[in-house]
Amino acid sequence: MKKTILITGGSEGLGKSIASLLSKDNNVIVISRSKNINDLSLISHFVCDITSYDQVKTTVDEIIKTNGNIDVLINNAGVWLAGDILDNTIQDIDKCIDVNLKGHIYMTKAVVHYMISNKQGLIINVCSQASFDSDEFSPIYNTAKWGMRGFTNTIQKSLSKSNIKVTGFYPGFMKTDLFKKAGNDYDTSSGLEVEKAAEAIKYIIDCDMDVSIPEFGIKSINNN
Repeated sequence: MKKTILITGGSEGLGKSIASLLSKDNNVIVISRSKNINDLSLISHFVCDITSYDQVKTTVDEIIKTNGNIDVLINNAGVWLAGDILDNTIQDIDKCIDVNLKGHIYMTKAVVHYMISNKQGLIINVCSQASFDSDEFSPIYNTAKWGMRGFTNTIQKSLSKSNIKVTGFYPGFMKTDLFKKAGNDYDTSSGLEVEKAAEAIKYIIDCDMDVSIPEFGIKSINNN
């Protein structure tokens, strides 16, 4: 059955791969901060800064007005921040927490109201396996992801009463430009291909409504 699927951070990387794959059989809408979404011309696109609740609420309301409902929300947007806490600026810390945690809370708050009215829905939070890490390499990024995992686990319990399923998606190191965009030129050749992660997302969405997947982890065997 065709679903209306909303994806944050859908203009590149994992989000773009998910959008491309799911758009074959669904009504896919992507949200990004950029107006550029190359190769996604047939997919609906809204420019929105998810760290602003006012923008999020206005955008979600417009999507509902145009499409009638949102069946699936994929909270995927993210930014990378490496380095010791003493080296991270306050601005960088705020951005990391705002995008990787608060932005997804805002999106969920805006969308879940409509899901409750429809008495069903699916939320997939891309938490990353960093939400289990406690290394010294990226403490603020990991903290944001730990928060995302905690948020996911909490709303799983509360939203299940309204027939809304919530899945924490935990991909490992992936072949994306996440690090490059943050000024870190890491070798991602051993990482998981985003297409394979997108296939896993599709599996979660295609499951029967009476099947819930609380957690789904995936990583490349070349990166242990």
